[in-house]
Amino acid sequence: MRHASSRPARSPGPIRTGVYSIRHFARFQIATLAVVALAGSPAAGVADPPAEVLIVVNDASAISRAIGVYYQERRGIPADHVVHLSIPVADPTLSTHAHETISRSDFERWIRAPITSHLIERSLHDRIEIMVTTKGIPLRIAEEAGATNVPFSLRSRASVDAELAVLFTNLAGSRGVVDSVNAYFRCDEPFRSWRARQPDPAPRYLVARLTGYQLALDPKTGVPRDVKALIDAATSGGPAGSYVIDEDPDQKDSRAVANRLMLASAADALRALGLPVVHDRTNRFLGDLEAIAGYASWGSNDVNNPGAPFYGSIGRIRYPGVFAPRAITVDLVSHNARSFTDPTPYGQSLLADLLRVGASGGAGHVDEPTLAAVARPHILFPAYARGAPAVEAYFRSLPYLGWTNVYVGDPLLTVAAPVRRTPKDRDGDGARDTYDNCLLLPNPDQRDTDADGYGNLCDADFDGDGRVSAAQADGRGDLERLRRSARQGFYIPNHDLDGDGKVDQTDVAIAELSLYLPPGPSGIASHDR
Repeated sequence: MRHASSRPARSPGPIRTGVYSIRHFARFQIATLAVVALAGSPAAGVADPPAEVLIVVNDASAISRAIGVYYQERRGIPADHVVHLSIPVADPTLSTHAHETISRSDFERWIRAPITSHLIERSLHDRIEIMVTTKGIPLRIAEEAGATNVPFSLRSRASVDAELAVLFTNLAGSRGVVDSVNAYFRCDEPFRSWRARQPDPAPRYLVARLTGYQLALDPKTGVPRDVKALIDAATSGGPAGSYVIDEDPDQKDSRAVANRLMLASAADALRALGLPVVHDRTNRFLGDLEAIAGYASWGSNDVNNPGAPFYGSIGRIRYPGVFAPRAITVDLVSHNARSFTDPTPYGQSLLADLLRVGASGGAGHVDEPTLAAVARPHILFPAYARGAPAVEAYFRSLPYLGWTNVYVGDPLLTVAAPVRRTPKDRDGDGARDTYDNCLLLPNPDQRDTDADGYGNLCDADFDGDGRVSAAQADGRGDLERLRRSARQGFYIPNHDLDGDGKVDQTDVAIAELSLYLPPGPSGIASHDR
């Protein structure tokens, strides 16, 4: 997995940690999006009507059709809220990998255009909130010809789902991560009210995918067993479990920083909610755990992993163990959603295997995202635990849009018993939220050397322009200034993000995790409203 680093002016550069740089794939000024769904009319006395859901089906595959029918019936979605596409597939049984990739031109022809028409013709483009793609809809948009000479951050690879999330926005057709910051990132507000308040920013739609291995079809429904389990998960019962955060102390450089800012901070945030947490900081890859409610780890990037297939029964150990009902996952692996076709050659661990062993949903990437662009567990898990639907919690935790990201699972999945507690110190660092200058990252020292109300740990915006910038061409970006200090051995207090008395590559890695994002958030009212 790679981490974000600098880029030419107005476009991000390659990153250095195993999840490549974050670009915004080309998409056209979309008037597009097709499909689906309203979950019925609100009952009398119900304040919030069900989310409007759109189902996207490929009629060329019986599997895709079966999934659409089953989900439509389970969720009570009207028939005219299902978009029926006709994307050619060489193998309707989906037993080869060919159906998982589509060219940019074919995406426009077979997916974008018919979805757009469906939505516009039925006046659904402002009503639909959630889209559900099904197995048989391609996973990724292929690289355009000649991309080897294009900076990674400007290449055209993308997930189909990520493209659909930004339809009808100014991100449609754009490239580069510089303008792809997710306006819904770190938001505590339900998506419906957030979108109603500001109709222009992306995302316009929350997109989730119902997919899994194609083998073992349910004889009654024709739905693959793993996919049916995702749909059935929303009504499954059983005991609550523990959130598992599995760090790897052997990670180096920016990955070591991610141990602290993504994984350890998730454990702290969950404990602040009063939830049971298994937080492992040893060099052991956890296995044989019971009742896992949420799982975050380095997956195959963990130096101590058990080897392929990484998850499931390996030797006498089951990795990571047994999932509780409605459990969701996120692992820091760049290509973990590269395929849902069995068999798939291993290199990195697969989200499909976590679903097969019992997870009810999970975050993934169809291609290299960069470490900075992965969903943040310390935001995803608390939002989900407090009752946000899975796909909403996911998009709150996603820093950038239009990239390689994908969420797999029923988007309407929620925990059986939401946490009602509102902690006064959500990151567990000892500073009450109203006085905490880094609300989501534990910083007990509250160090704020430029006295702007944002603690150093969450403030690499050295020029005060409202975001962490990188401008490789003229060397004037925040990231370039920090790198210069680290390289030349200068001690500038504002550049010492972790407060260890020196400016070094650790500080650079902290800044890279917030590239193009605003500082904070801070609990000081005058700064974050």
